[in-house]
Amino acid sequence: MTAGQTSLFAPEQAPEPLLCWLWLAQVLGPGSLHAKEVLDAFGDGQEAWRARGTAEFRQLAGDAAARRAVQLDPASFAPVVRHCEKKNIRILPADHRDYPRQLRRTPDLPVVLYCTGDPVWLNEPARVGMVGSRVPTPYGVQVAEDIGGTLARNGAIIVSGLADGLDSAGHRAAVKNHSPTIGVLGVPIDRTYPVANRDLRRRMEQNGCVISEYPPLHPGVGANGFLQRNRLIAGLCAALVVVEAREKSGTMSTVAHAQRYGTPVYAVPGSIYSENSAGTNGLLREGHAKAACRAEDLMEDLGLRLCAAKPAAPRQPQPMGDTERLVLDHIGAKPTGVEELRIATGLPTAELLSTLMKLQLTGRVSALPGQRYILR
Repeated sequence: MTAGQTSLFAPEQAPEPLLCWLWLAQVLGPGSLHAKEVLDAFGDGQEAWRARGTAEFRQLAGDAAARRAVQLDPASFAPVVRHCEKKNIRILPADHRDYPRQLRRTPDLPVVLYCTGDPVWLNEPARVGMVGSRVPTPYGVQVAEDIGGTLARNGAIIVSGLADGLDSAGHRAAVKNHSPTIGVLGVPIDRTYPVANRDLRRRMEQNGCVISEYPPLHPGVGANGFLQRNRLIAGLCAALVVVEAREKSGTMSTVAHAQRYGTPVYAVPGSIYSENSAGTNGLLREGHAKAACRAEDLMEDLGLRLCAAKPAAPRQPQPMGDTERLVLDHIGAKPTGVEELRIATGLPTAELLSTLMKLQLTGRVSALPGQRYILR
């Protein structure tokens, strides 16, 4: 608790950290615009719990969240932890080493993520969102297979919503090409929607992962869950590709989130006579997206090169040490200089430069003139 705070509660021992994280996620709720502010102020779930009765917590989290904070008991989330352990579901609070660094920088970050499969892929470079209509035309399906497949063969990680239509087509293109892919659910982590995608999900979990901000045993979240899910796709990716979309659709909400986060948007041109392409053509007409007529249109921006041969074996994640993670935590979409990184990380200059070189070689950061660095 910071100086000057006055709590309504007597000093007491905080519950274990993971329970406090689950408590905080429930207190703030999905998509809270206060999430980053709260974490910036208090650091973690335990400190937020200790400050739950303070004026500062109420000011940062909002009145409704402050009321929930004093009503909810972190111990009530113990069954969720036990269920996750039993079902091999990973719990990733915002301070977990596998929590996506890109999401940590968003104002409405999910305080906790739940994951099946291997969460290491959440921080691998060249993650590409591929979204579009749930009722696509044959043209849209073919485009998703062709562009998604080429991107996957050449090192991109396809991210989508594991829904009907073009979401599934993007995931299948990755699986077919032995490439990792990430599914982002709009339902609790122990459910698959639609049910028909259960087999696809199992295949994705063998070389990739599936995430949700909704815990197992959670009641239905309705249509709002899918709209909240869209911000995670947009925030997780280095680029977003819209294959086919109507002017008013859930897909366009993903585009709005991408624009809010500064994620580059690409759109596939379609027939001027097709309602399914009215949204994508509008993005291109109004200058809100770059044209994606082939995978190569994205690859240079992603730092990928076209390979002639198909990968012979599934891609393996690139190991990353604690020092590399530390440096990555202080690099974002805006250029950061070496001296600023040295002060922020506390690393000697020689070790910092060596680490930055490793991050460049693994495709995680790009170097700019003047020894400045940005996330790739």
